[in-house]
Amino acid sequence: MLFRSSRPRRPLLVSLLSLVCWCGCLGALAVSAFGLMSFAAPDYWVADNMSFFLRQFLAAGLAGCLAGAVGLLLRHRFAMLYRTLWFCAFLAFLGLAGLTAARTMANTVDTAAQQEGRRPVKVISINIEHLFLGDAVLQAFLERENPDVVVMQEVLWGLQKLRWERLGLPAGGAGKNGFPAHLKIGELGGLVVYSRFPVLKEDSRVIQGELPSGSTVYYDADRELLALTLDTGAKPLHLVAIHPDSPRSESRWKNKRRYFDEVDRLVRSLQTENSGNILAIGDWNSAPWSARFQQTLEENGLSTAYPGGFPQTTRFFFHYRLHWILGAPVDQFAVSGGVQVTDVSLGPHIGSDHLPLIVELALEDVQQPAADPDPQSPADPETGESVD
Repeated sequence: MLFRSSRPRRPLLVSLLSLVCWCGCLGALAVSAFGLMSFAAPDYWVADNMSFFLRQFLAAGLAGCLAGAVGLLLRHRFAMLYRTLWFCAFLAFLGLAGLTAARTMANTVDTAAQQEGRRPVKVISINIEHLFLGDAVLQAFLERENPDVVVMQEVLWGLQKLRWERLGLPAGGAGKNGFPAHLKIGELGGLVVYSRFPVLKEDSRVIQGELPSGSTVYYDADRELLALTLDTGAKPLHLVAIHPDSPRSESRWKNKRRYFDEVDRLVRSLQTENSGNILAIGDWNSAPWSARFQQTLEENGLSTAYPGGFPQTTRFFFHYRLHWILGAPVDQFAVSGGVQVTDVSLGPHIGSDHLPLIVELALEDVQQPAADPDPQSPADPETGESVD
């Protein structure tokens, strides 16, 4: 051989391990940069949407940094470059972890112990993804949980009503099968609230949205916002049902931000009345690490809490078994300062692509729910009251 290197050749396995370590460092740096985008540029569509995947970015970044740390024990042709790359990746990962932890704790309260002898108010929020309200799994879940209030999104009330009529049953099933007796429906039929407590006041708003190019007839850019004042026996509870547009395109992301602006105006108007407590709950289509979500909490003096103390998947993709990997925490709630959160948990898979969010609240002197209406008497779908 005319040209022979004096450097001994490394075994193939060591070379492959070195390549894996280089890829780990590069990957950790890349995913950390994607995650940091949501903090550095929250007013841009793509950057803000990175907040949905911070848990995945953190897991991938940690794996990459650990793989890179193994590479520190190997000899590399560009040793100084490798150590610099790993150090930058590690710093980026630490920065992302720190910012994520800080935003998780921002505007977050610890759950309080339920006072003995006082019944908590249990509220369940479910994006049912057009699941029929008469579904046996859904009804069995509600019967088992026995909630005081149920807030549902993506109901398609017009089609639900047709299905009930075909079965020859009162639309909505209020007062039966775990559904509380009082029924209220949003103006567009997407938001539906069942309540054991009488409804003192109702405010239904429609926020007009921009139609993205190429949208189908099925897609509706308009979204509704439903606010109900409930008579709990203590201070009235202002319940705000939330469901903005999903930010899958820039135009839909702008629709979501307009919706949040309207939520802010509504909450401020309720606070001006100074006549009760506030609970805003539903599918926010926003991760808790989104700057816009935190802005709504901070500017309106609202706080939240998470199941187990950390945001968990409520909306999953493809299959429930993959929800820890392919999913995002988008179902949230927020309460005003006068409300104590005693428990937050997630329900089981009920057939939707969202898991139920279960929140228990401590309100003083809550009256016991009235008995369900006569099961032989149909319920009015607009008021939930029994009619002869």
